[in-house]
This record gives sequence, C-alpha cells and structure tokens, in this order.
Amino acid sequence: MKRYSSERERIRREHRFHLRYLHNWPKEVITCPCELQAGRFRKKKALGCGKARCLLCHYEKIFAIPSHNDRVRRLRADDAKLDYLEMQNEAICRTRADSAPD
Repeated sequence: MKRYSSERERIRREHRFHLRYLHNWPKEVITCPCELQAGRFRKKKALGCGKARCLLCHYEKIFAIPSHNDRVRRLRADDAKLDYLEMQNEAICRTRADSAPD
C-alpha cells in the first residue's frame, strides 16, 4: 500500500494522459476497460507497447539519452572525483610545505 500511495500522482497523470490522447476524454464517452483500471499505468507509459526492446517506444536507447538516474549518478561521480583530486592536491601541498627549508 505504501508504494501505491507514493506513486499515486504518476498513476493519475499517466491514466489521464491515456484517456485524453486515445479516447478523447472528456469530450467523448469512454467504452474501454481501461477507464476504471488506473493501476495498470503504474509501471508503464500510457502510449507504450509494453515491450522493453521496442526501439519505437524506448527511443532513448537509440540516441543514448541518459535517464534521470544516470544523470544523477554521473553528477555524483564527478563530484566525488573532484573531492578526491582536491584532497590529493592538499596532501601534496602539505608535504611540500613540510619539506621546504626554513
């Protein structure tokens, strides 16, 4: 129940998009079983075919568009790399200052 309530907004958004785009809702009456099945859009896109290897629905695979998680991972890795390099630079500066003649 916790997962459903945390994803409720996404479910609602995808379901409404499906109804508007495919069934011209609210202008026309909907005679489709998906009208009352909002939960079916919890883990998939409203216009997706459901096949993970479909390159038409998953165009980001063709153009190598990074997902949100990939972008976050990349930013974290870059930040960690900069922190590491700063620490190394500070250590080098300290050893040079200690070994410098007075």
